[in-house]
Amino acid sequence: MNTPPPPPGAVARGLTWLWQQNLFGSLTIVVFATLVVAAQVSTRTDFANTEVADAVESRWGAPVQQAAPSVRWVQSGTVFTELSPLALAQQHVKVDAQMNYRKRGLAYFSGFDFVFDGTYVAKNEQPHDIDVAFVFPIEVDKSQVLFSELSFAVNERPASLDLGEQGNRLVWTGRLPVGGEASFHIHYKARGLESFVYSLDPSLPAHDVTLNIDVEGGDNIDYPPFVLAASEKTVGNGHASLTWKYPSLESGVALGVVLPSMKKYDDLVATMSFRAFFPALAFFAVLSLLALKHRRRLSIFESYVAAAAFGFTFVLLAYLGAFMHFVLAWALTMSAFGAAVVLFVSRLFPDEKKRVIAGAWVATQVIPTAAVLLPGYTGLIYTLELLAALLATMALITNAQVRAFLSDRFSPGGAA
Repeated sequence: MNTPPPPPGAVARGLTWLWQQNLFGSLTIVVFATLVVAAQVSTRTDFANTEVADAVESRWGAPVQQAAPSVRWVQSGTVFTELSPLALAQQHVKVDAQMNYRKRGLAYFSGFDFVFDGTYVAKNEQPHDIDVAFVFPIEVDKSQVLFSELSFAVNERPASLDLGEQGNRLVWTGRLPVGGEASFHIHYKARGLESFVYSLDPSLPAHDVTLNIDVEGGDNIDYPPFVLAASEKTVGNGHASLTWKYPSLESGVALGVVLPSMKKYDDLVATMSFRAFFPALAFFAVLSLLALKHRRRLSIFESYVAAAAFGFTFVLLAYLGAFMHFVLAWALTMSAFGAAVVLFVSRLFPDEKKRVIAGAWVATQVIPTAAVLLPGYTGLIYTLELLAALLATMALITNAQVRAFLSDRFSPGGAA
């Protein structure tokens, strides 16, 4: 007489049950969808740093690199072949910037309109009269940055706008007597992208340097590489004011700022997608528990449709976010797919309360993605959600009816 085979162990029964619940195939669908979204968003982000960024610059401006003016001199009345450099006695510059963010897909670019106002003083400390040439560089594409309203004054009198043959510099020539000085005032409007840098001449000392950059429309400022940080800074409430003030510098340096930026929503979508595995696992665990509770095993098609809905949420979010504000796109996506999933699952389990299904959707999709939207509270949100799940599990496994139900379902002789 043949001896009957021993009953399968608990692990084997558990894996068999998971297979019967179509868990592995469902997770495969979600992982595939989320990885595709994350990979595409990452690719577009890298692309945005190259060709898309170039396209944005061609339409909305470019990073602003404004060099300080230079002064060259020669003794009056002499024949010369070379001009000598003259350090400016004063450089007072004020830049008023108004943020004008530009959106391309999910990427926001820090566009800004600004007004440049600079006052410079050159002094003749030679024992003789000198002829000087004051040159203010304008090394920008004037149509690209909408260069406008240029004005130039010498000793508070309007001067001619001599931009040279190539139109890339403002030039003034004149004579300074012994001990004399000349003041130059330059004003213009333009627009830029991402950053503003003011570069002093590194080969000359700088005296009485003051640069003030005032920004409206954002306050999360930063500094470009190799740029001296501001000596005074006030930020908050969508406004930033930065001041560089130095009585004397032995050599010129670069001063400037990276303008405020908005959240990188492409990075948020990628992060949500990469973190979707464990929320999806929890979502399918809830579906499996509902199947146990109502003694109705989900078919492979029903499980895969639920999985597709969970994974496709991130696809819709990425595309909606490219055409509207990301927070609104997130709210619409979560609401639309939440309603669809609740309706679908409630038809699979008509005796189950809709608020239970809605709660499962909120816990496994809305809260985890909201945690990514709120980076300052991500850890706290995850911790509180895990704590709530732990407390709910503790309450369930100590319930006599639940214990009896699980014992009946997973005992060697019970129905799996």
